[in-house]
Amino acid sequence: MQLTGVSESAEVANSANTPIERGSSVFQKEGCIGIVPVFSILVAGHRQARLDRHWLAADDRDQRAIALQALLSQQVRLIRDQAEACFESTDQIYAHVAPDYRIITGLASGVDQLARECAQSSDLSLHLLAPQIVNESDLPPHTIDRGVAIGMQPWHHTDELSDTEFELRDHLALSFSDLLLAVWDDAEGDQIQSGTARMVKDALLRRKPVILLRLEASRSKPVLMIADPQRLTDTWIAQMRVMGADTNTLLQVFCEEEPGSDPANNRLQEWISNILLPFEAGLDQDNRERQLISRIEKQKPLLQYVGQWLFWCLSLTRLFSQPRRRPISLYEWIQGSWLWFGMMFNPPTKSQPFRIVECLSTETRTFSRREEFVSRAHGFFSNLARLDIKQAIDSLRYPPCSRGYQSIKPGTTISDQHPIQEPDLEEVFNWSDTMARLFATRYRDDTWMIYYAAAFAVFCAVAGAIHLWPASDTGLPYIWVFLEFFLLHFIVRRVLKARYRDYHGRWMGFRFLAEQLRYLRLGYPLLVLPRSFVDPIWAPAKTSEQKAGMQLISAESWILQRVLIAEGLPRDAQGKKIYTLTQHNSSVLSYVREVLEEHRQYFYRSYHHLHRNHASLHRLAFVLFSLTFIAVTIHFFVSLPGILIFTAFFPAWGAAIHGILTQNEVSRVSSMATSVWQQLTTLLEALDIHEQKMEADMQTSATSDWAETHTLREMVSVASEVLCDENRYWHQLFQPKTPELPG
Repeated sequence: MQLTGVSESAEVANSANTPIERGSSVFQKEGCIGIVPVFSILVAGHRQARLDRHWLAADDRDQRAIALQALLSQQVRLIRDQAEACFESTDQIYAHVAPDYRIITGLASGVDQLARECAQSSDLSLHLLAPQIVNESDLPPHTIDRGVAIGMQPWHHTDELSDTEFELRDHLALSFSDLLLAVWDDAEGDQIQSGTARMVKDALLRRKPVILLRLEASRSKPVLMIADPQRLTDTWIAQMRVMGADTNTLLQVFCEEEPGSDPANNRLQEWISNILLPFEAGLDQDNRERQLISRIEKQKPLLQYVGQWLFWCLSLTRLFSQPRRRPISLYEWIQGSWLWFGMMFNPPTKSQPFRIVECLSTETRTFSRREEFVSRAHGFFSNLARLDIKQAIDSLRYPPCSRGYQSIKPGTTISDQHPIQEPDLEEVFNWSDTMARLFATRYRDDTWMIYYAAAFAVFCAVAGAIHLWPASDTGLPYIWVFLEFFLLHFIVRRVLKARYRDYHGRWMGFRFLAEQLRYLRLGYPLLVLPRSFVDPIWAPAKTSEQKAGMQLISAESWILQRVLIAEGLPRDAQGKKIYTLTQHNSSVLSYVREVLEEHRQYFYRSYHHLHRNHASLHRLAFVLFSLTFIAVTIHFFVSLPGILIFTAFFPAWGAAIHGILTQNEVSRVSSMATSVWQQLTTLLEALDIHEQKMEADMQTSATSDWAETHTLREMVSVASEVLCDENRYWHQLFQPKTPELPG
């Protein structure tokens, strides 16, 4: 996944007009990213033996073979042309590099062979994914751009791989593809049994577009069928998952089309544009959502609006060399103010197309001086509350920063050499991680300031009631009233601004991107993909306005899956065209251990930090309430005006601390980090036992290599599920959190 900067802001997203050389992964000065334009077609179908046994077993065999090859080539070229038209229709979101069009297929005879020939004749990149070991010397020269051999071996001394192994290969191939082009005959029977039918089913369950070349024995030409997204309802998918699939049920979601006809081309174009351009509505300048947000951004505060009128009136007296633009009318300003208040109190939910544009058009930036000052003050007072003087001073001295991407470096010996070229995750991870830290800091600093401002507003009210200096008769009698008014105004303004700016939601989105990319890096050498990279991201549209009858579920998931497709299959570190999983068990084990240890230490530090903060702040709240209890007890015997500070301000301060802990879910997140740390520790111990077993077992055979690879994949799958479940639960736990006024 090669990513480059292409956009400057949500309004102007194509400031980088210089083409970028393919293979680079460099940020532009604006700090935004652009996804490399890639469209990947998975071509699958029956082997030559089955084709000969059924559809080609006719008198017009040669004509049928020519018709199949012609229609397959026609559809591949049509898909490529329509994908190219989509990339050319926008100069935003995608990087300014030449698009890459790929065919993913296998090494079998029949349809796989036709796909390989089609890739060569249509000038498409050819990526191969084979279930078994491939001898690279047997491959045709200069035809394969990249390939992965999983290295599977039959179990229990059988001669053929089981359906489970082939389903794993097909599932992985779908994960790296945008569209499935399948060749399927009518000799299946009621219950599906062939690998092609199972792949079609898997693609439909994931709501990927499927183009079916149906081989019916009664017809001498293949029948073109295209999946109808409106028929991929939740009910149909639930039926497929629970009751199983049969041929008629699968064919129910397809529409027969005439090759080259306008309806067929339009349906295919809608599918492809929906995949590649789901953000199109978010870029439309006439979009009501964009216009509404733009109107809110132009709304001026009262004092600034009055100042605009004042300067405009003065410009009429020719005191200024250039005339000023007339401000908007009072009626329009009042309408904008009413709209502003409505948006502040009830911020609208942003559409997924707009969220894609907003996310990928966000510039990586450092903290402003004001944000840096607030963040340092937050750290200082938080550490001071824990009585950690040294850490409090360090908080004033060092600004917040990000560690960035911690790449795993290969060892010094050949045996420690990592087998793959590590994915180009650094730029996109650093971008999303930096933005997540920025918005998290804004959200937490706002929470801290809001609750502490509420506590000090209580202090001002008490100080004004007892005429605390400087509000004495000889001083400033209304100083505490003005300070209380200022604090209350600050609280309301800060809460409304944080709700509208959606600091919390954007923090969640960027953190989700960063963590999922972190987990992808863990299982990528073994083709273990987190769920976010394989789960469906589309749902049937509720209105007819959506293209292809589909609507996007998650902007972040679309970005992740496009990043995975742009990266493609793993590449061998030695430059070989075929990367074989089973030939690098020891080095992959070392790689996985290092990455897993990095994750374990991260969660340990997170637990330690959160637990310390939670304990120290609870201790401070306990001290404050204890002092309040002592003050109230003393007040029974001694009447002191100043004791109201203890009986009112200290409980408010303690309530502010409790509000901060509750709003940030410190206790629950700390316990989650503990659980993940313990599970990762157990997995690391299991990896150590597995390594000892590998060293003790000196047998080296293809079967034993696949057994070790299979065990490694299972362990990494468990680790990936643990991390993804924690991230998803954390994401769901915090998702409803919005800034609220203190009680």
